[in-house]
Amino acid sequence: MKTRRLAAGALSIALAVTMLSTTAFAASVKFTDVPSSHWASSSISEMADKGIMSGIGNNLFAPSNTLTGAEFVTMIVRHFYEDKLGTEGEKWYSEFMDAAKSANILTGTNVTAEGTINRYDMAQLMYNVLKAEGINTTPLSDTSKVADWASVPSTYQDAVSVCYNMGMLSGVDNKGTFNGTGNMDRAQAAVVMSRLLEVCSGGTPSTPSAPEKPSGSLTLTNDNILYIKGDASKYEDGVFHLYNSGFEGTGGYITFNNPGYSTLTFTVFEGTGVYIQFITQWVFNLNAHCVGSRCGA
Repeated sequence: MKTRRLAAGALSIALAVTMLSTTAFAASVKFTDVPSSHWASSSISEMADKGIMSGIGNNLFAPSNTLTGAEFVTMIVRHFYEDKLGTEGEKWYSEFMDAAKSANILTGTNVTAEGTINRYDMAQLMYNVLKAEGINTTPLSDTSKVADWASVPSTYQDAVSVCYNMGMLSGVDNKGTFNGTGNMDRAQAAVVMSRLLEVCSGGTPSTPSAPEKPSGSLTLTNDNILYIKGDASKYEDGVFHLYNSGFEGTGGYITFNNPGYSTLTFTVFEGTGVYIQFITQWVFNLNAHCVGSRCGA
């Protein structure tokens, strides 16, 4: 019997987990590591086309690389504050950080150029941009929509409320957890920046969605599990929860039977610290739409 094992540190795979017998993908992409099937493909292409983001060389984008403060500030300055750019400084980011200070959009943040930027500071930066651009901001009328609102520092509450309500930053799980101390990767930053531009142009941002279930596909359920490992791993309410409290080994993993299918499509929630490993004896395609602090925005 052919089998497929999915190993992970901490994640949940939603109901629309499918094994497909045939798949066709568009081939035209800007970066070799961002196929058209990548969940953030359209946003990454948009950012590249507008000159807001660029690759890291060799036709690579590195969508999973963690975002730094300088990178996000540079994205914002390139679009909104190019007129404030001065002469190049000692570092590649010096003029962008200086332009951001000149525009007063770093107010209320703890952004450092070379350090990673968390979701609180991303929210504050975007909130500052909205205010500077004269955009009408609408906060949440019900903060209970944010599951961890009680832990949001008072200094960030206005920014989180507005960015969450206006769709620039969403929760990292289906409970609406904001996870403000969490970091983001380059793919997530492209999506968030695209949403910011949409809001500034008077539109309503949309969240990339998982592809519809193709005809002839199989939705995996508890009946398809051959083996599941992890002290809190389980299948519940249409979701595969894979978790292991100790990360010395492989973490939690699940093995499905493979009744003649060759492609796995899944949606990931609560992706903090996710490590995914696919173990198989044949080549297969993977199309994953991720939503969470590691995979979504």
